[in-house]
Amino acid sequence: CSMDRRGLVAAAARHSDLTQRQMNQALEALLKAIGETLAAGGTVSISSFGRFEVREYHGRRLRRFDGPGHYRVEDRQVPVFKPSAALRRRVKGGSS
Repeated sequence: CSMDRRGLVAAAARHSDLTQRQMNQALEALLKAIGETLAAGGTVSISSFGRFEVREYHGRRLRRFDGPGHYRVEDRQVPVFKPSAALRRRVKGGSS
């Protein structure tokens, strides 16, 4: 079972007193705040859910498979999500 944005908004609206339109606006604001914080190099921790952070990806030299030689993958910043222990237990146990 997977869920897209529309399904997430509908499910969250059912668990709250907000309409789907209000929930969509709240989700948009939440994602914007997380994105801005990560872009500034910060971390976002949500208790019993997990932590969003930015990590340095160290570039390296890789071998070409489509011909002779190598190419370089540059250093860059990548967003990372680390689930909390509570979320890992919930997923492992299969309960919600």
